[in-house]
Amino acid sequence: MMLKAYRTLCLLILAALPLAACGTPSASSPTSLPTMASVNNGETGGEGGGVEAALVTYSDASQGFSISHPAPWTQDKSVTQGVKFVGGDDWMTLSFVPPRPGTDVMTYAKNDAAKVSQAFPGFQQLELIPSPDIQGVVVLGFNAQGTSVVTGKSFTAHDEIYYMPLKDGRIAKLTVAGPESHYDQQGVRDIALTLNVK
Repeated sequence: MMLKAYRTLCLLILAALPLAACGTPSASSPTSLPTMASVNNGETGGEGGGVEAALVTYSDASQGFSISHPAPWTQDKSVTQGVKFVGGDDWMTLSFVPPRPGTDVMTYAKNDAAKVSQAFPGFQQLELIPSPDIQGVVVLGFNAQGTSVVTGKSFTAHDEIYYMPLKDGRIAKLTVAGPESHYDQQGVRDIALTLNVK
């Protein structure tokens, strides 16, 4: 009887060893598959490369601001007023606009949404609301028609514009766009939170 119990115990231990070797998820071990951005080794040009990549800070002393962007993205140096970064079919721009005197951020955003609708083919407004996360900021969310710079195929793009009032009266306008299939709204919010204007 004791021998049988001993053998059963040994079999249970041996059966458990392969499971133990696999490990269990912990705070330091991811439980999901890697994203395209995390496996493209910093190269741009893929269809992925969204805002979920680790952020790095860009500082522009001459324009007096700093903002973070996904590390794999590269700067488009043809943009000299504000800044633009591109990563495959994803991109972001930051510009600074002086609203008419007495114009609040929501009014400016509503007026700007009409212009944006003309600039983006297939524009479909999803929301124009005060940011639930950043006080005083207004967010315009919309879908539009995009064309992949990699494959040439059409896709549905999701875009968000953050209108952020500054102490000097200007509005910082952060636009982030990319394929709807991997758009990360929390990641865009995290980018907006890194803006620092001197």
